[in-house]
Amino acid sequence: MIKALHAALLTTGFLFLSFCAFAQAPEKVLFVGNSYTYFWNLPQQVAAMAKSRDLTINTSQSTSGGTSLAQHWRGEKKLESLPMIRTGQYDAVVLQDFSMQALNAPDTLLQYGQQFAKEAEATGARVFLYMTWARAFDPYMQATITAKYKDLAELCGATIVPVGPAWERARSLRPDLPLYDPDQSHPSPTGTYLAACVFYGVFTGQSPVGLPHRLVSTDHAGEKLYLNIQSTEDALFCQKVAADVLGLPLTSPAK
Repeated sequence: MIKALHAALLTTGFLFLSFCAFAQAPEKVLFVGNSYTYFWNLPQQVAAMAKSRDLTINTSQSTSGGTSLAQHWRGEKKLESLPMIRTGQYDAVVLQDFSMQALNAPDTLLQYGQQFAKEAEATGARVFLYMTWARAFDPYMQATITAKYKDLAELCGATIVPVGPAWERARSLRPDLPLYDPDQSHPSPTGTYLAACVFYGVFTGQSPVGLPHRLVSTDHAGEKLYLNIQSTEDALFCQKVAADVLGLPLTSPAK
């Protein structure tokens, strides 16, 4: 199994990644998390980005609002995350803990993150850690969130998906960009688009620059369904931020 992306915090506070592309993108991905995962259909947006480049990433999710990995592990809220992983039908599992867990209960993050990683790896699935962002009122949270997810990645050999550092970079470059929902915690459509760009880059090893600014899927009747619509300027900005944080080219991949 290919080793994880390992993050190193430099004195500037930014996250630089030694990016290692996988041999191929995962085809069946299970997202385990909460509202930071399901707001604005993040898994489906990642799948739509892949489809736009003739790649197949089928996504499923086990999510419930305000839920921690510990609650997922115990099967609370009628969640079936652990049984879903144990079916062995996924080649990648994304883990996302409660947004404040890294700050308020880091030992719990490390404990249940490792337990889930062990279960996923036993089925042959790669493990990805969805590193989330700081609340809008306190950007200094990001350093702790980053450090704790980095600790977890090193403990279980997982791959970091550095969404939080991408948000941090975007906020520093364009404070006007509306990444947050009005509650100043959850992502807006733009925030989710940026998150999806980061996931796309990590999953595929390709630069997200040049992806569509409108992400389209279909409903059960085959009718067109718009998952996200961004201006061309905002979409390109998000793509470049994601590429920059991942160390990928700031130009579209050659066709």
